[in-house]
Amino acid sequence: MCLAVPGKIIECNGDEVLVDLQGNKLKASRVLTPEAAVGDWVLVHAGFTITRLDESEARQTWDYLRAVLEDQVDGGADRADQARSRNPNS
Repeated sequence: MCLAVPGKIIECNGDEVLVDLQGNKLKASRVLTPEAAVGDWVLVHAGFTITRLDESEARQTWDYLRAVLEDQVDGGADRADQARSRNPNS
């Protein structure tokens, strides 16, 4: 599965940018989005900024990703509890 995540460009050095991904910083190439500049929100995939997007779209995507992760963590705990109740000797 492929996933592009939104981030905010905080530094530019030619075609290389430093992107803030919710506190994690990642170097990426902006050769696909040469118009992207410091302060812009972009989607990052496989080390490349692939499109610019507005801040509300970026935040909405992070909210969705956070909810999915929380569901996976909470759901995983629920499934483990269910498995233990079916097999208490484990």
